[in-house]
Amino acid sequence: MPETNGTWSRRAVLLAGGLLIAGCGGPQRPFIQSEDYDSGGSGKQRLGKLLQRRAAALRDRDERAYLADLDGSNDELMRYERLVFANLRQFELAEVRHITEYTTEQRVADGESRFGPVIRVLKLTADAGPGDIAPAESFVYQVKGDVVTGITRVTIANRPAQSGGAPAAEAPWHTDALKVVQVGEKVWLAGDRSVADLDRYAAVTERELGVIEGLWGDRLTYPGHVLFFTRDKANFRQWYGYGSSGPAGTEALGLQHRELGVGENGQVHQGEYAASRIVVNLRGHGAADPSSTIRHELAHAVSARATMAAVGELGPPTWAVEGFARYTETVGDPARAAQVRSRVAAGVRSGRFRGTPPSNKDFYGRDAGFNYDLGASVFSLAERLKGRDAAVELYARVIERPSTGASFFELPIFDRMARDVLGLSAAAFRGRWDQFVRNGA
Repeated sequence: MPETNGTWSRRAVLLAGGLLIAGCGGPQRPFIQSEDYDSGGSGKQRLGKLLQRRAAALRDRDERAYLADLDGSNDELMRYERLVFANLRQFELAEVRHITEYTTEQRVADGESRFGPVIRVLKLTADAGPGDIAPAESFVYQVKGDVVTGITRVTIANRPAQSGGAPAAEAPWHTDALKVVQVGEKVWLAGDRSVADLDRYAAVTERELGVIEGLWGDRLTYPGHVLFFTRDKANFRQWYGYGSSGPAGTEALGLQHRELGVGENGQVHQGEYAASRIVVNLRGHGAADPSSTIRHELAHAVSARATMAAVGELGPPTWAVEGFARYTETVGDPARAAQVRSRVAAGVRSGRFRGTPPSNKDFYGRDAGFNYDLGASVFSLAERLKGRDAAVELYARVIERPSTGASFFELPIFDRMARDVLGLSAAAFRGRWDQFVRNGA
């Protein structure tokens, strides 16, 4: 990915960042220009027309038009843009457009200007958000006259310096040549060069999605799902930035990435996720069947749009998010269910069980494996008490609420959930769960 030299003025970065991270709603804020910006706006106007041409070319799958405004002598830039175009043309694109409301211009040497952040809305037919909310990526464009001489994508690593709170561009289509296979009307599988057998995962993915959709019913979800497969450890590490910043690192068997979307004016919408992506680490599976991982990550993806849009300690209870996904692995698989019960019993014997689900802060620590299974036991008990539909409904209600420092079981809201869904008070359910866990589920 070609990089450009220099930075924006500090004032421009702070203004852009402050505007972008604001939530949707309320009156539209005025555009604030950089100290370096040409008040005539001619540079930004020319950029806008250029971006319109590029968006239309991508929608129309017209590579020649997509590359026409680029500096053809910049081999690295041309290679990168050909790669991105070849990847994206294999997906079904519902919307492509650019937002420059918070874009500022900085003049650099030899008549060139640097513009950023340039937000590209890239909505697949698999994506959905409330109203006009759509997933997006951000870039810094370097332009001389009407020719693009450089493009820098905003990443998690460079985002503080490049664009404040602009959405990052971390998808696999930026870094690797992909083969994309559509499965039915709802699933797209994409594999890098390390996955020569991508087609073999089509049937298993469709089957596992059927299981999860059967559980989730008609609750809020996405029109479709995108899964990326790799056997390359470096790729798994860099895709969506989870290898270095996420709790699972490079040893995870899979991950699900949720994306916030932006509105028409480029502000990030905090109320609901606009897209979900899955990455499956085939290298971690070796010769083993990845179906459980695919089902686990699809459980996250199918329910992501209905999940409270926050992460970390402020997000919904991790024990519920991960525990429910682990619970779905056991549906229709008695052997898998027995494994989970056995690991819970072993954790109890070793003193890991403290009578309450783990906090978000502690979930991915040294007892992470036990915590996944312990979370699953909550829904296994709910199923035993009131049936599978009740277990799913309990999960759907829990993920709408933030975690707190106290045990979720002790919150008044959980008492109402337990009574509505299970016909028990929170205290009664907690007592049954404690017994359920200690007696080997």
